[in-house]
Amino acid sequence: MKALKVPRFLHVPRFLHIESRTVRYTLYVLFGIIVADGLLTQFLVTGGYGLEINPLLIPWVGQESFLAIKISAAFLATLLLWIKYNVKPRLVYTITVVALGFYTAIVYWNLFVFLLVLNQPV
Repeated sequence: MKALKVPRFLHVPRFLHIESRTVRYTLYVLFGIIVADGLLTQFLVTGGYGLEINPLLIPWVGQESFLAIKISAAFLATLLLWIKYNVKPRLVYTITVVALGFYTAIVYWNLFVFLLVLNQPV
């Protein structure tokens, strides 16, 4: 049986190819958790239950553009790490894991605040 030939334009460029499944999934999860942080922050701040601590994002929280900015920044950060992985894999993996830990702590804190808000008497 003859193998199907994949068109050239569908091949992943060498500088974007990451062999390690662990690194790829870690980058996917980092993107997702940054977006989750944005969603929770938007909900808590607009509801009056929390504050945005990042001075660069304070003016945009509560506006329609906040989530677009947060998603764009998450995409660009993840893309930069993805591209740089083949140049310095150990450094990129370390940065990714540290950022993932940082954002995980933030999301857990936001969820804790959210659950406290739900349990308050009306």
